[in-house]
Amino acid sequence: MDQGDQEKAYGAGKLADHMAIALLTTVFPRAAVRAAVEAAGRRERRHRALPAWLTAYLSMAMWLDPRAGYVGVLRTVLGGLRWGERDAYACGGPVPTDGAISRARTRLGSEPLRLLFEGTARAAALAGPDGGPGGGLRGVAVDSTVVDLPPSGRNRAEFGTPAGDVRPQARLVVLADCGSLALLGAALDPIDTGERPLLEALFARVGPGTLLLAERDVPTYALCERAVAGGAQMLWGVSGTGAPPVGERLPDGTYLAELRGAHADERLPVRVLDPTFLAHGHGHGHHDGHGDGDGATGPAALITTLLDPVRAPAPWLVRRYAARWRIEDLCRPLGADLRRPGGVLRSRTPDGVRQELWALLCVYQALRTLMPHPETLKS
Repeated sequence: MDQGDQEKAYGAGKLADHMAIALLTTVFPRAAVRAAVEAAGRRERRHRALPAWLTAYLSMAMWLDPRAGYVGVLRTVLGGLRWGERDAYACGGPVPTDGAISRARTRLGSEPLRLLFEGTARAAALAGPDGGPGGGLRGVAVDSTVVDLPPSGRNRAEFGTPAGDVRPQARLVVLADCGSLALLGAALDPIDTGERPLLEALFARVGPGTLLLAERDVPTYALCERAVAGGAQMLWGVSGTGAPPVGERLPDGTYLAELRGAHADERLPVRVLDPTFLAHGHGHGHHDGHGDGDGATGPAALITTLLDPVRAPAPWLVRRYAARWRIEDLCRPLGADLRRPGGVLRSRTPDGVRQELWALLCVYQALRTLMPHPETLKS
């Protein structure tokens, strides 16, 4: 197939499509993609019309238009490569079929996409704190969701199906920087695994100089202690009735308390911004325009390990919590919704599911470079 035939077969494409592919190849240069493929042991042993590096880009580009078929996505990728790199990659034959592209995805697997994501997460983690009150703490947020998967025997066996549901589900937990919006880590596993092991895997990535933000129904001692074990501070919203009992009242209207474990020596001192404080002009119900639960307009209370009201003023804590990154931010730039009933994924195999989700995280990492960074919060 000569150059003219290729242009006709794959189409000139739209400028926005070309720019999107150019962005992916900027954040994930071809050399980095090839290296990830090599490290994962997925380099092809013979020449193929769809080499592994090209299939990796296709896996990411599937999220640019989740409704497009494989052939349409391939056309977008090849058109963008020509436009951005002036490097006309020749398939050297007829346009690959959907079946051929599906087999190429299977050969690629999920590991190269995971390695590409982890590379961007490590780079983002090198950034410093964002300043402001609280001792210059870097705000990072952890959030989670469950993802409906295509119903297949293999997906059900691998990921599990919740009682009363008909579709298998995967659990995705993500750690993000609230200033740069970059992802610092992610973990995904079967729904039956439970959330806590995934959370603890990400807690290991935060340490001194970090303010960890999260939303929990009941923040237990065991989970909170694990969150701050590496030296991080925490600021968590309590969506239910899990705020600890009132202790010493402080002049700013907050109070000191303890989270207690099963043993007498398991005590974690915390400071609480309770419903009374939040309801009287301190930001409850209108601080961010988003809900923190099913129909809720904000947390019932906030708990933090920042005990000094001078070092960490309560109004600053309220604003800081309101500006945290949330799982909804992951798909908003793409107009997708991981919580949509029935799901948005295509893959009927577990490795294909993981490939799609790691590819989504890679695409987000690329797109967030175009997002305006939130202003540093001041007191």
